Amino acid sequence: MTRDQKIYRLAYWIASFIIAVILLSGYHKIIYPADFALSVYRFHLLPDALVNAASLYFSWLEIGCGICLLLIPKYRVAALWVALVLLMFFTGGIAINLLRGSAFSCGCFSRSPLARPMDWLSVARNIGLILLAAMALLGSQKTR
Repeated sequence: MTRDQKIYRLAYWIASFIIAVILLSGYHKIIYPADFALSVYRFHLLPDALVNAASLYFSWLEIGCGICLLLIPKYRVAALWVALVLLMFFTGGIAINLLRGSAFSCGCFSRSPLARPMDWLSVARNIGLILLAAMALLGSQKTR
């Protein structure tokens, strides 16, 4: 196996993990849009008038990215870029609220109000996902 094949295989497995995370995260947001809208509202980063539209948009964008990564090879690199930007956006929102002293469930993987509140471990988890998405992007570009 050549070096490029190894890089491609690593990028493939990382992208597969990103797919699972994105689809898992987006699933409950689409099934329970009101709960996710409440989570978006609690961040206090958007005007109230944009909360519902943004929560729907982000939910479907997340699922769309997962589907493109999984089923449409032509759009995988673009979907990885979108996933990377979404992860950076969400991580920034979590960090801003932690710095403000807010502690609530971010709505990333659970709709339950009793879910574990976001903390700096959530930021570290997202930074790890950002690094993995960046590695998948680099791996996919090296094998072109």
